[in-house]
Amino acid sequence: MDGTFLNDYHSFDTKIFETILELCQKKNVQFTVASGSQYMRLVKQFEKYQTRINYICQNGASVYIGNRLLYSEELTHDELKSLDNILSDQTVATHLKQKLYLGQEGAYFLSHNGEALVEANKYFPLLHSIRQINDIDELYNDNVLGMAVIGNGLTTNKPLSQIIQNMIPDNFSCLGSGFDFYLIQHKTVDKAVGVKNLQEYFNVTPDDTIVFGNNYNDLKMLESTSQSFVMSNSPDDMKSRFNVLDCSNNQNGVQKKILSYLENI
Repeated sequence: MDGTFLNDYHSFDTKIFETILELCQKKNVQFTVASGSQYMRLVKQFEKYQTRINYICQNGASVYIGNRLLYSEELTHDELKSLDNILSDQTVATHLKQKLYLGQEGAYFLSHNGEALVEANKYFPLLHSIRQINDIDELYNDNVLGMAVIGNGLTTNKPLSQIIQNMIPDNFSCLGSGFDFYLIQHKTVDKAVGVKNLQEYFNVTPDDTIVFGNNYNDLKMLESTSQSFVMSNSPDDMKSRFNVLDCSNNQNGVQKKILSYLENI
């Protein structure tokens, strides 16, 4: 999504996209959005087309076919409390602007940094202030799928993702999704797992799947097929491993590539 399909103004060319969806329907091709964002943000972004596309949300923690939930992986209350305690440790906390608890429906916070929440609201549109973690279930009847943290840019020797990864349990992963956002979820959660769930549901092979990405949280998904492309704004080590699109996200690079593919099958 951000930095890949969307331009730097968080929008896309709707005219090209409508042509893409028409060709997808005609040629029995599935279009899927994969993002670290929650379902509610993705639906808002594609409101006009909600039931015509699929969604891999929160790096694969939940998968939707239109407005129907296909798959999700939740954290237990004990897992969430454990992660929260680790991220409250000064070793990590001094590098953070904001902690968020990411539910199926909304995102929740205890203490807050106003500047960080303004940025977070771009990706998590339903933000709720809570007094205690139990409120997520008791007041909002929501299930937590992971946590997000926003860095303050003050790390020096190690990337923030590595600092967090070294402290959290082995069955969790911390993946950067750009803009100093980091998602912490079960290690089994990944966009590639979301892709696999949809491939099995629609009986599509990896060879018949095209993937686009721009950051490290896209790696496994990009590795899942030989038809994978990264953006010119991707890190250099990613550009050395995958096909690089000629056009940037500000030039509708992904849409142009998809349109070219659909017109030639």
